[in-house]
Amino acid sequence: MTSTTSTVVAVASPGHAEQISIFTTCSAAIRFAVAAQRRHQETHGDGAGPAMGVAVGELLPGQPAHGRPVDEARMLCRAAGPGRILANRAVGLVAGPIEVTLSPVDREPTLAGVAVDEVDWRAAPPPDLRVVLADDAVLIRQGIAALLQEEGLQVVGQTDDAETLVALVGELAPDLVVTDVRMPPSYTTEGLRAALEIRRTHPKVGVLVLSQHLETRYAVELLGGDAQGVGYLLKERVGAVDDFVAAVRRVASGGTAVDPEVVRLLIGRSERGGRLRHLSPREEEILALMAEGLSNPGIASHLTVSLRTVESHVAAIFTKLGLLADQPGERRVLAVIQYLRQQPTGTDGN
Repeated sequence: MTSTTSTVVAVASPGHAEQISIFTTCSAAIRFAVAAQRRHQETHGDGAGPAMGVAVGELLPGQPAHGRPVDEARMLCRAAGPGRILANRAVGLVAGPIEVTLSPVDREPTLAGVAVDEVDWRAAPPPDLRVVLADDAVLIRQGIAALLQEEGLQVVGQTDDAETLVALVGELAPDLVVTDVRMPPSYTTEGLRAALEIRRTHPKVGVLVLSQHLETRYAVELLGGDAQGVGYLLKERVGAVDDFVAAVRRVASGGTAVDPEVVRLLIGRSERGGRLRHLSPREEEILALMAEGLSNPGIASHLTVSLRTVESHVAAIFTKLGLLADQPGERRVLAVIQYLRQQPTGTDGN
């Protein structure tokens, strides 16, 4: 049976049983451990946080709770004591660039000869983005929270209802909100309405709406005004971790992220009204990719054409849509808004 290299974190929270978490990279495991200590500090003040041990080594498929790295992580956890993170020396050697300091632990009689480093989590730079999550499905919400935290983002609040979501944004001032469309009590558009309210009252907060089903009317309503710092994705996109995290960061920084399936459906229904009728098929294809949030280099890679070709088409799109270089607002976003406003807004059947 082929073995796999995994990073294991053992956590002994005060007053709770020991827990085991497994990661595919050392950097993700370290970020998780640091985020756990920070969450405890934010919740309980300067009180001692959980004891944590991090080890890297080979695990056998189908036996995630057994093997040398699991045993080492547990041993390190027990030796760490409250508020400390200990890692076997191999973690620092294979983690690659990480934003924490690892200091050698010279003598620790309980470590059975394992070379150990301590993670100085208090000196680590804070996460670059603060996120509030809203979804009534607790497993989905917690799964997204864990994913974002592994990628270095800070989840500062979670809720299962839209009213609390709006209140949390006012209280916590996050950089980004990630919310489901349908939430209690009617499970229709509560999450969308909350997103629109947040867009109105907190325009600097990015809003990424997730939907279980493809409903273009919601996307158009959300993006029909100022499309800066806003996105609409199907929940299934969360599984493509790199793309999802890229969309989260893009929306938080003022960009857009529209699900490719939404764009595809809108193109199929488009009557090419208004100024859009002047666009060539290639220009409309590029505008659709802009609506998804792709940059010029990303479009060039997707279409397998040169960057100069894409830049030429984008300039032509701006000209045909009447978007001048000195016009207020970001021209890519304004072009996307024009594109979306031309599309039908009916409900999709899937």
